[in-house]
Amino acid sequence: MPPPPGGGPPRGDDAVLALRDRGDHRAALIALMQAHGATVYAHCVRVVKDPTLAQDVQQQVFLEAFRDLPGFGGRSALRTWLISIANHRCLDAIKARRRREDRISGDDNAVVSVADASPNAGEQLDGQRRARVLDECLGGLSESVRVAVLTRFNAGLSYDEMSAMFGERAGTLQARVTRALPVLRRCLESKGVTL
Repeated sequence: MPPPPGGGPPRGDDAVLALRDRGDHRAALIALMQAHGATVYAHCVRVVKDPTLAQDVQQQVFLEAFRDLPGFGGRSALRTWLISIANHRCLDAIKARRRREDRISGDDNAVVSVADASPNAGEQLDGQRRARVLDECLGGLSESVRVAVLTRFNAGLSYDEMSAMFGERAGTLQARVTRALPVLRRCLESKGVTL
């Protein structure tokens, strides 16, 4: 693997793969987390809509990546591979959360505390408000549509990368996202957010 221009040590994905190839799997995981940890967390928090749960999912993603990194074949970029793992773990977390909520809601004596997600007047900046409203509107989409939209725009993957990840045709995923965009626009506008 040639060094990057300037003759310095390999960076990013090249560093991860060089460390893996040398057998230093722990250092490879650390480099992988440094290169892609923020992206994976941001994707997870958007999908599961809970920062604490997103941290748990992010940890699961990197544990799975550590386990499977020696066999990573390079058929996709490392970021694509991690987002694919994250999508699966996010959906697992959502299903598990629903099962827990169903058990709790079945108990008339149980108390479920739900934190108020709306910021107070002093904290309500336009960017934060837009993000909150966007999250609400994304929450109105089905899981498969929401994950496709977030994978396309939040994780920045192409439809071809998404196709390989989800095992669906790129055109199908593009149509799913394209149909979701007007729905999101109407939802945002109904809540006073203009694009």
